[in-house]
Amino acid sequence: MKIGLFGGSFDPAHEGHAHVAETALKRLGLDRVWWLVSPQNPLKPKSSPFNERMQSAQAQAHGAKMVVTDLEQRLGCGFTYETLRALKQLYPGVSFMLIMGADNLANFRKWRNWREVAAAVPVVIVSRPGARAAERLRAPRGWTYLNARLHRESSTAIRAQRRAPLAKPKRK
Repeated sequence: MKIGLFGGSFDPAHEGHAHVAETALKRLGLDRVWWLVSPQNPLKPKSSPFNERMQSAQAQAHGAKMVVTDLEQRLGCGFTYETLRALKQLYPGVSFMLIMGADNLANFRKWRNWREVAAAVPVVIVSRPGARAAERLRAPRGWTYLNARLHRESSTAIRAQRRAPLAKPKRK
């Protein structure tokens, strides 16, 4: 079985996330994509409540081959390298791949034990807006880079829009 691991805060999940997961699923012939909702991304400020983010991911993960899971929280994994270690031990016959949008490459070397992550499983990068062409060149040798149509939606923009005060109506 080939399973793509698509981790993130999903704060909130959106169609851009679905696009990345679906692109990897179809182009790599994966059996499943597991959306691993992170208990808390250590590189980001405090996330929205976990249950809200789970529901958000479930609303975007379309189809039977997309599985949204709280596995990282249940296993007590706060970092990707811990998750990969645990999954390889729990499922020794499964071929895992790590899936990420290209916008995550800029911070990849900030991940705890990033070299271990890069060596543990094949890594698949799906093109995303905001990821410069140079980011593709920074991907370590052996990684798969999938060019795909760019989906412009982003969690950062959605959160910013939610925080923006509503425009006051003009008085006459």
